[in-house]
Amino acid sequence: MELGVWIIFAMACLVLSVIPGPSVLVAVTQAITNGTRAALICIAGDMLGGVCLMTLSIMGAGAVIAASPMGFEFLKWMGVIYLLYLGISGIWPMSHSPAAPKLASQPSKGSFKVGFLTEIFNPKSLIFYMVFFNQFVDVMAPLEGQYLLLMLTAVGIGGLVLSGYAIGAQHFKRLISSSATQTKFTGLSGVLYIAGAGFLAITR
Repeated sequence: MELGVWIIFAMACLVLSVIPGPSVLVAVTQAITNGTRAALICIAGDMLGGVCLMTLSIMGAGAVIAASPMGFEFLKWMGVIYLLYLGISGIWPMSHSPAAPKLASQPSKGSFKVGFLTEIFNPKSLIFYMVFFNQFVDVMAPLEGQYLLLMLTAVGIGGLVLSGYAIGAQHFKRLISSSATQTKFTGLSGVLYIAGAGFLAITR
């Protein structure tokens, strides 16, 4: 793969990663609710999920999902239900304990699962990777090394961007001193999960 092609691919990954989506919302939510460490663990789960989807796409699973509307819809709505569950679970305790200064935190190991499942239940990513990667490979050269380079680049850039969002969200939260404002702000985490579900729900 030529250096110029790789640079164009990396820039495209950067632009696409900055655009808010379910993964961004989940990373920000983890930062708000459980702190930076939990958010970074969540991002690691998201990155592993991305590697799995990229591998499946390269193997042709993306084409199968694209040709199977029922399979696409099943994966999509599994993701929607999961994010809705997280959102409602976050908002419900606050509605019954409005004076609580923050939401009950989840274990960090649970954060990894949240990130992984959010990514793995996004069928749009599976199809996208299959189409996107093929725009940059040289079919006249060995494909294994090219796909590996593209995967590492996409995962690395995505992880860095998500980390930036998470650290920024946690820093913003620290600027809030009022406990009442803290309560409202942390309540936003449940709303963000639900917003992530909305992103998946409108996927076509």
